[in-house]
Amino acid sequence: MKNTFQTISVSEDTKIYEIISAYVESDSDLILIDETSVFSQPHLELLTDYPRSTTTALIAPLYEGETRATGGRVLGASSSFHIAGGGNSTFVGVLRLSQNQREEVIETLTAASKSDIKGNALDLVLVALVRAGVFVGTAEVSFAPYIRSKDARMREKIRVEIESLNEARLRLKMANRANDGFFSVFVLRKFSKLFTWAAVRLRVTPNQITLISFGIGLLSAYAFSRGNFWSIFTGALLLQLSIIVDCVDGELARYTRKFSQLGAWLDAITDRIKEYLVFFGLAYGAARDGRDLWIPAMAMMLFQAVRHLSDYNFARMSKLRRTKLPIIDFKLASDGFIPLKKAKKSRVQYWAKKAIQFPIGERWLVISASSVIGGAAFTFTIMPILAVISIVLVFRGRIRATRRWAKERINKELIDNQLDFFKSTKSNNRFDWLTPSILRAFEGVVIIGLTVIADLNRPIAFLLLFAIIYGHYDNLYRALQGEHKPRWLSLAGVFILGRLAILVIFIALSWSISSLAWYFGTLFLVVSSIQWVTSQKLRVI
Repeated sequence: MKNTFQTISVSEDTKIYEIISAYVESDSDLILIDETSVFSQPHLELLTDYPRSTTTALIAPLYEGETRATGGRVLGASSSFHIAGGGNSTFVGVLRLSQNQREEVIETLTAASKSDIKGNALDLVLVALVRAGVFVGTAEVSFAPYIRSKDARMREKIRVEIESLNEARLRLKMANRANDGFFSVFVLRKFSKLFTWAAVRLRVTPNQITLISFGIGLLSAYAFSRGNFWSIFTGALLLQLSIIVDCVDGELARYTRKFSQLGAWLDAITDRIKEYLVFFGLAYGAARDGRDLWIPAMAMMLFQAVRHLSDYNFARMSKLRRTKLPIIDFKLASDGFIPLKKAKKSRVQYWAKKAIQFPIGERWLVISASSVIGGAAFTFTIMPILAVISIVLVFRGRIRATRRWAKERINKELIDNQLDFFKSTKSNNRFDWLTPSILRAFEGVVIIGLTVIADLNRPIAFLLLFAIIYGHYDNLYRALQGEHKPRWLSLAGVFILGRLAILVIFIALSWSISSLAWYFGTLFLVVSSIQWVTSQKLRVI
C-alpha cells in the first residue's frame, strides 16, 4: 500500500496554528514528526502504510509513562504543562492527523491555538485532541529501540543501533501477532513465521495464502470423513497445518502492507467454512461406522456460530462505548484520572484467561487431539463441555460489563442489519449485542428439533443449517463494515420465520429438504458472496 502524505517536522518553535494551516490545505492525512524523535522506518510505516481511518499516535509501552492508552486508543496525554494519570505508555513523537475527522480536528486545534499554554506543539495537539474526545488510535513500537530526546548524542546512539538491525527480520517480528491465543502465540506462530518468510520470497499474496489454507482445510474435512484411524490422524495433522498457514495470510499482509476488505472477509469466512466442514466430515466418518453423530455435529456448529456472533458484537459495542469519553478542559493541568489499584496479573493468569476464551487455536487443537484419541464421538463430547465452560466464564464478565453501560442503544444499525427479523424501533436495551445470537439460537434449535422429530435426512439437514448459518455470518461481516444486504437478497432469504415456515411445509407434505439445502446454499454461499465482492469493486487476488 503506497500512500503520499504531507510530513511536517515539529520543532520547539513550531506553533499549533502552523499545523492547522498545513492540515487545512492538505487533501490527505498529515504526518507530524518531532525533530527529536528517532525510530525505525518499519515503525513509521505503521502510520503511513497501514489503512487508518482515524488520527493515530505512535506510542511505546512504558510503566508509569506520561501517556495512557487502552484498547487501541489514547485516553490520556501529557505535555510540559498537562499531566495524564495512570500512564502506561510513552508518546514517541509521531502523529497522523486523519482527514476523516477534519471538522473535529480543526475545531479542537483552533481552540487550543488560542490558549496561552506553552509547550511542544505536537504534545499540545495530542492533549487537545484526546481531551476533546476526538478518537486517537495507537500504533505500537516493538522489537526495536527508539528515543525522543533533546540529547543529540543519545539520538545518534539509537540511530546507530537501528541501522545495525536486520530490517527484514524486524518486519517479520512485527508481522507476528503477540496478542493471539496461548497455543497460537507459543506454538502455531513459531511455525507460521517460517512460512511467512517463504511466502515473502515467493511473492505470494495474502489472499492466495488464505485460499491455500482453505484448500488444506477441505482436505482435512475429507480425511476425517473416511472414518478410520489413520484417516482421522491425517485429518488432524492437516487441520493443524491449515491453521498454521492461516496465520500466514495476516502476517504476510502486515509484512507487505497489502490490506483489503476482501482479504479480511475471505480470511474470516473461510475459517468458519473449514471448521464446520470438519464437523461434517467427522459426523460423516462416524456414520460410515454405523454411529449417528449428526445431531451433536449440528448442535456444535450452532453453538459455535452463536458464540462467534456474540464475540464480534460485544467487542464492537464495547469499543464503541469506550469512544464516548468525558470532555476535559484543555486549560486544566491534570486530567483528573486516578487509576484503581489492581493486583498485577501474572503471565500465567494472563494466558489462562486467553485460553479460557477458547479461541480458534485451542479449539482446533482440541478437535485434532480428541478425534485422534477417541474418534468423532469423543470430539463431540469434549468440545461442548469445554465450549460451555468457556462461554459461562466469558459471559459472566460481559454481563457485568454491560450492566455498567448507559441504558441506551449505540450504533443501532450494527445490530439491526444482522437481525433477519423484525426490528424494534423503540428499544434502548444495552444488551442488544446478544439479540443476533439469540435469534440464531432460536432458528437453529427449531431446525435441529424438526430434524429429530420428523426424522429428516441428517446430512442434508446439517448442510441446510450450515447454509443458513453462513448467511448469518454474511450479515455479520457486512454489518461490521457498516453495510447491509440489498433488499432483494434479504427477500430471497425469506427471513427467519419464512425459512422455518417453509421447512414445516416441506415436512408436512413429506417433500425432500434437499431442494431447500441447494436453494439456500446457492443463495447464501454463492449469490450473496458474489454480490458482496462485486459491490465492493475490490481488487481480487
